[in-house]
Amino acid sequence: MKKENHNYAVILAGGMGSRFWPLSRSLEPKQFLSIFGPNSLFHETISRIKTTIRPENIFIITNQLYFPEIFNYTSIFKIPRSNIIFEPEGKNTAASIAVANRLINLIDSEAKVLVLPSDHLIKNNKGFRSLLRYVFSEAPVKNNLVVFGIAPNYAAQGYGYIKIQNAKFTLKGTGKMQNYNIYRVEKFVEKPDVGRANRFFKDKRYFWNSGMFFGSVRVFLDKIKENLPATYRLISQVYESGDIKAIWKDIKSISFDYGVLEKTKDILMIPVLNLGWSDLGTWSSLDKVLPKDKSANTIKADAIVSESKNITVLGKDRLIACLGLENLIIVDTPDALLIARKDRSEEVKKVVERLKKDNRQEVQTHRTVKRPWGSFTVLDKGLGFKIKVVEVLPKKALSLQKHSRRSEHWVVVEGKAKITKGRKVFYINVNESTFIPQNSTHRLENPTDCLLRIVEVQSGHYLEEDDITRIKDDFERNRQGDIGKLAK
Repeated sequence: MKKENHNYAVILAGGMGSRFWPLSRSLEPKQFLSIFGPNSLFHETISRIKTTIRPENIFIITNQLYFPEIFNYTSIFKIPRSNIIFEPEGKNTAASIAVANRLINLIDSEAKVLVLPSDHLIKNNKGFRSLLRYVFSEAPVKNNLVVFGIAPNYAAQGYGYIKIQNAKFTLKGTGKMQNYNIYRVEKFVEKPDVGRANRFFKDKRYFWNSGMFFGSVRVFLDKIKENLPATYRLISQVYESGDIKAIWKDIKSISFDYGVLEKTKDILMIPVLNLGWSDLGTWSSLDKVLPKDKSANTIKADAIVSESKNITVLGKDRLIACLGLENLIIVDTPDALLIARKDRSEEVKKVVERLKKDNRQEVQTHRTVKRPWGSFTVLDKGLGFKIKVVEVLPKKALSLQKHSRRSEHWVVVEGKAKITKGRKVFYINVNESTFIPQNSTHRLENPTDCLLRIVEVQSGHYLEEDDITRIKDDFERNRQGDIGKLAK
């Protein structure tokens, strides 16, 4: 059947955002954090494009680890589950963009594709939507890739740059759409040192590389074939998202910028002004967009601040007292505290590498872990025991499961629980409890329209989340490989 709407989006959602630790963790990365309001960066990304691109034309490429979060968002925005592409492992952006465009091309060879990260900040949503309406309806995409360049407002060292040629041409928008100047790209430049960053800021031919690309599906695939022929041959074997498992181990790990854009001679750039854009790649870049008081401080915590200037304090649960401090970023979470000089905030990645080397839990999860059915919070743990608060959303259920190495005691503290234990199904209310023996098939459900909260006490010689056998799951996590072992 011939498609009437050829507007597509590929959302890249597989990164961890390690330089955003301790807020960003392996199982709850930056794109799923709510930093500027009630909605996450991922949620805002989809909200921004949904008026231009239909849900069935939005594709998400991500890591299997993030299946529970992605499942929630696809349900909210009615994006088909078949549009989620799970990478067996991270292979950088060229592989992600290549396989997504391959799958789109199989559906619609006339597709026009927007590629964008899932974890960027754009304050001016109205301006961004206007830009999208323009590029999808007006921009010359038949033979060219188009990149969005951000006009710098300071000498940033954390961004790559685009240098444009002097000549420009203007395409006029139709109706109420504004006109946009379009330039040919002369070259892409890697993140500069302080001296070059200052020169680029003064030279109006340099723009920040936003990491957002646009073009026809055909031109995406042609440029991949031209510059990454081995990758093109591999993705030509893909006919549905499950096929990538067979080719992924052999696909080259390289960014789209290095692998394609820097080798392509006919790239076009649209300068984008006044979007309030940031890639939020580091604590320093976040600090640039946060409001300041008269002492250049940003305080988003229960804090007492005295004789301090140019400090950023983020926290939630504890009182933070700051006396005589300057030029620091302080980020407090229930299980980890970061204190760093602002001019060294990018080095947080070194801390993450050390945590990984030491196999520390603080790099993997927060104390509160989100799941499709709700969340759980670890209150305490020790030799042979772990205590959690488990919250189940209205009308949601955990998987039907069993554990081979632990037993559990459940006490309802809020709401009403429906319990499956073996062949028995029964209900328990506040201040009532039940015991789940080791190897017993069981399930916890919330049959009501209110929140269910229980306290769970685990006991046994092994209490990690991979001790689970799923028998039935409303969210089909048992079909997602290792993701099924992460948690209830």
